[in-house]
Amino acid sequence: MKKLLQSLFVLLFFASAAIAQDRTITGTVTSSDDKLPIPGVSVKVKGTRSGTITDSNGKYSVSVPSGSTILDFSYIGYSTQSKSIGTESVINVVMMSDSKALSEVVVTALGISREAKSLGYSASVIKSDQLTDARSTNVLNSLAGKAPGVRINSQSGTLGGSTKVVIRGVNSLGVNSPLFVIDGVPVTDGTSAGGTAANNVDFGNRIGDLSSDDIESMTILKGAAATALYGSRAKDGAIIITSKRGTNSSRTSISVNSSARFENPLVLPEFQNEYAQGIYNTTTKTYDYGLKYSNGWGPKIADVQNQKFQDFLGRQVTLQAYPNNVKDFFNTGASYTNNVSIAGGGDNSDYRLSFTSVNEKGIIPESKLGKYNFSVNAGRKFSDKLSSRFVASYTRINADGRPSQSSNNTNVITSAIYGLPRVVDINDVRDNVIDANGKQIFLTTDRTGNNPYWIMNYNRTSNTVDRFLGSYTFEYKPFSWMTVSNVLGGDIYTEKRASVTRKGTAGINNGAFTNTDIFQRQINDDLLVSMEQNNLIKDFKFKLVVGGNINERSSQSTVVNATDLTIDQLYNYSNAVKAVPSLGYSKRRLMGLYGSLSVSYKDFLYLDVTGRNDWTSTLPVNNRSYFYPSVSGSFIFTELLKDQNLDWLSYGKLRASWASVGSDLLPYKLDFQYDPVTTIFLQYVGAQTAIFPIGNISTAFSGPRILPNAALVPEKQNSYEFGTELKFLKNRIGLDFSYYNTRTKNQLIDIDVAISTGYFAKTVNVGAIRNRGIELALNLVPLKAKDFSWDITANFSKNKQVVEALAPGLNQYSLSSGWSGLQIKAEVNQSFGLYGLDWQKDPNGNIVIDAASGLKIPSASAQRLGNIYPDWMLGLNNQFRYKNFSLSGLIDFRQGGVFYSGTVANLRTSGLAIETGGDRTPIVDKGVNLVNGQYVTNTTAVRSMQDYWGNEAAVANTIGNIFDASYVKLREVRFSYAIPANLLKKTVFKSAEIGVEGRNLWLIKSHVPHVDPEMNFFGAGVVGEGVEFNSIPSTRSFGFNLRFGL
Repeated sequence: MKKLLQSLFVLLFFASAAIAQDRTITGTVTSSDDKLPIPGVSVKVKGTRSGTITDSNGKYSVSVPSGSTILDFSYIGYSTQSKSIGTESVINVVMMSDSKALSEVVVTALGISREAKSLGYSASVIKSDQLTDARSTNVLNSLAGKAPGVRINSQSGTLGGSTKVVIRGVNSLGVNSPLFVIDGVPVTDGTSAGGTAANNVDFGNRIGDLSSDDIESMTILKGAAATALYGSRAKDGAIIITSKRGTNSSRTSISVNSSARFENPLVLPEFQNEYAQGIYNTTTKTYDYGLKYSNGWGPKIADVQNQKFQDFLGRQVTLQAYPNNVKDFFNTGASYTNNVSIAGGGDNSDYRLSFTSVNEKGIIPESKLGKYNFSVNAGRKFSDKLSSRFVASYTRINADGRPSQSSNNTNVITSAIYGLPRVVDINDVRDNVIDANGKQIFLTTDRTGNNPYWIMNYNRTSNTVDRFLGSYTFEYKPFSWMTVSNVLGGDIYTEKRASVTRKGTAGINNGAFTNTDIFQRQINDDLLVSMEQNNLIKDFKFKLVVGGNINERSSQSTVVNATDLTIDQLYNYSNAVKAVPSLGYSKRRLMGLYGSLSVSYKDFLYLDVTGRNDWTSTLPVNNRSYFYPSVSGSFIFTELLKDQNLDWLSYGKLRASWASVGSDLLPYKLDFQYDPVTTIFLQYVGAQTAIFPIGNISTAFSGPRILPNAALVPEKQNSYEFGTELKFLKNRIGLDFSYYNTRTKNQLIDIDVAISTGYFAKTVNVGAIRNRGIELALNLVPLKAKDFSWDITANFSKNKQVVEALAPGLNQYSLSSGWSGLQIKAEVNQSFGLYGLDWQKDPNGNIVIDAASGLKIPSASAQRLGNIYPDWMLGLNNQFRYKNFSLSGLIDFRQGGVFYSGTVANLRTSGLAIETGGDRTPIVDKGVNLVNGQYVTNTTAVRSMQDYWGNEAAVANTIGNIFDASYVKLREVRFSYAIPANLLKKTVFKSAEIGVEGRNLWLIKSHVPHVDPEMNFFGAGVVGEGVEFNSIPSTRSFGFNLRFGL
């Protein structure tokens, strides 16, 4: 790494020296329409490799080699202009608008570039600057609030944590995830599941490995018509990522983007600071101090100032509250992101090299992450007929101190720190982790909980990722109207995970460790032949694309759980009494043939028809082949109104599409699966007392739990979409509206069967889910003057999901499970919802209260408690530019849905939350009693407030911890200053910009106390969401950014 950085700086030095010898031309580019500056105009020195683009104020500065005579200026929507250089050092240009050049180019399925106006479906394009402004470690977080119909949820505050992406609602009862494609090659996202797993650690998702500095654009294809050519894998949408590349005939340029940001928790619980730890004494009817308990149900601190009590270190102390004992546990996190790229090109070639480093220290002590990306993108045109391109990247990630979350795990860090009694000094906790004998100093006398610093110092989880992404594109043009291309790509990564638990840990006293090795490989090849003819029929243009695809995905995992260590802190298999290995393996292959025909008439009427047939290795032989078509069209109606002089209407388009796509099954679901096992579980019998295997058997197997089904067919999704794009007042107002309707049937799921069959479940085709909704994108320029502009972009979406059918006789289907009966379920005629115990109610809706205890009575069975998805979402971005200053801010709105918080449950039942403090006089809860068959007003007071909150917020009483999931967040803010070109013309710098930036700065509105309502302990890899249990708090970050080009 050191040698690489030295080489980059040497190259930077010599490139700077060469640049310093060039002559510099500066100027401003403005529009003939409104006389205002145009940012982003390409300025090239003709016949050389020198070039640049105009800044936000339309200004440019370009180095001109001696002998050069022409500058070329080009920009979408304007006629290209050439200017003679002569002896001038300042050249200002006024560009004329050109309606024929107005259409933006969009990268669509299979990497095919098309004019945006020709598309018959919705596609949102996120440009590079939208990803790198206040950039996130996980590039997916930079999409939040920037595209209608796209929901982005950061799953936790873990360093390098995962992010969930949902496009136009959840379509399946199983896994839902968009397809990610980089430079024409499908890649693995590698999301993981969390939930009630024994060791719920957020290891992130693999798209987070990418560097946002290497991305030119991300095109989000939402409907089935947009993704049909990608086949079954893109039924949940596709995100097409295009990498940055160099430019032909351009001189070598160097770009640097460096950020330093500092983080702290966005939301921390509010605690009561009036009461110590203890328990309610039912005899004396007082709250007594008790070192056995880690809670807040002890005496009122102010009432016992004349007494001494023993603390966890054995000292006799006067009780006092430490209001910041939780806040002071968390570090100020730090994140340093640096990118250096070198780009250029010759007459027939281009290249770009890039190196990105991310170094983070988390808010949790001992947590850190390092991520390093190296990428190359090089193209060569060998002749007018033959060209090729090579794109590759290597990523290395080292992370340590990844904290556990969820429950039923003694290493969960948030429950350990949030559960500290208010009278415990965090400095004492930090400075007294082990005693003189090296044993843990517990905070309670029953030794049931671990010191949080013991957890982070000794019981850590780490992982290392090595990933290679690469593709090679070969293109040959045997005729002017035909192109043959082949894209061969691969995505290979290995990941090593290690989790250790030291001897002396509460709950795992003898120590344990787990090692996990993961290998995943995906190989993809696409062969395409495209033919274009524009002269067959007058005013018509035709394009035919036919191709074939082979995709193979394989994975292997090895997990070894070692328990009962002999020597402390020696994590070696020979040091463990028991080491149990397990091996997982899968391989699947998909082959497809596809084609598309595009027809246009006079460049205002467009029609596209596509078809694809796939053959999959995971479905039964008789049903493994399936075909799906699509049709889409667009009509630029303003082309027919050009003679009407409608100055108020700049552009108008109507579009419509229909598509049908299929999807296959997970590998090996058609087989009877037997798994080798080394232990068994018998109810009420300990594993150590059972003799296994029995008899003369060296290897034992568990029988198949799921009955295979040879009659399975592919899932089928039918969708249609209508939309319009309108621009008014010379593009000062832009409007994009879509309505979509998607129905996915023949869902491939496992349903329960009678145990008498010898199986627990059977894989079947059942059910149908419909998603329909609207999307609205608004672009508005309220003010635009010579030195000032104000731009507003808004993205609104509303999706309604309905489960139209399940299996015959089945009205509900469990999707994900939490703790104590909480479940995420699909129910006929409902959206996916959260289910758990509600309070019993009388016919008038009054809560029924037990007449003896005064406590609410939970329902006898689980009830639907709400929709887990928002009713609507809105992203609102404002950007102000004044001369060389720029200020932008993005606000994210989400309305509707419900959210369950296990953290709130723990805080309230333990008497630590602020609402459990104050007056603890027993209350008479509002409700009714059932007395002699009649409902009467409740008059029974609870015995104590410990009883009240213990029932009100019990994890099992789900309704007590359900909240409105709506929120408003300030997602990102950036303020920058671009140093004027005239100040740089005598330096080696072509451009320079400094700024301050922040992400996730302010939770403006939330109905959930104590935690961020965006958290999700299920993880990005499963359907379940809207639930958190002891999740790592999300973070706000603020810092500085420096960018410059040479």
